[in-house]
Amino acid sequence: MDEKELIKKIKKGQINLFAEIVNKYKKVVYNHAYSFLRTKEDAEDATQEIFVNIYNNIKKFKGESKLGTWIYRITVNLCKNKLKQIKRLKGKIVEENPEWDEEKEENILEETLKDKDEKKPDNLFVSNEIKNIVFKRMEELTEEQRKVLILRDIDGLSYEEIGKILKLSVSAVKSKIFRARENLRDKLKKDDIF
Repeated sequence: MDEKELIKKIKKGQINLFAEIVNKYKKVVYNHAYSFLRTKEDAEDATQEIFVNIYNNIKKFKGESKLGTWIYRITVNLCKNKLKQIKRLKGKIVEENPEWDEEKEENILEETLKDKDEKKPDNLFVSNEIKNIVFKRMEELTEEQRKVLILRDIDGLSYEEIGKILKLSVSAVKSKIFRARENLRDKLKKDDIF
């Protein structure tokens, strides 16, 4: 059954078919959430929230774009909001605990990234060491640059799909990706990766 037919049936009340959407997109949504949030727990929470959001809003889906594009847009928006929540929480923890050790928190992040294979999505880079460095340097990019790199280089979306998700022209997407890659390359030169 094609997606249009599937969505029509779900909208008409065959909600048991929603499981097909979940099965088709859960790995992609999880990987994308993980790329943004970088912990298994946050990515799992976000994935669950994303599918609840999709389920609650499927009747509003007009079919003007691909279902996958619509799901990516929801994923990006929810992950952006989650990152803001995490930053606010981190700020509150530091404010309430002046002895908070920023270096210790950074080590926790690194340990999370190095965790066992089953706790990570597909191996995105050649080695854990390089992966950790790349993620660390990506964190130094602007949110917009990080977003376009994740969509293009990690999720493998086309320029057109990214444009639809971010509501940008293809030329704007190409320009942003070019600048983001240049910026990341400059940062990685310091680590002798390039």
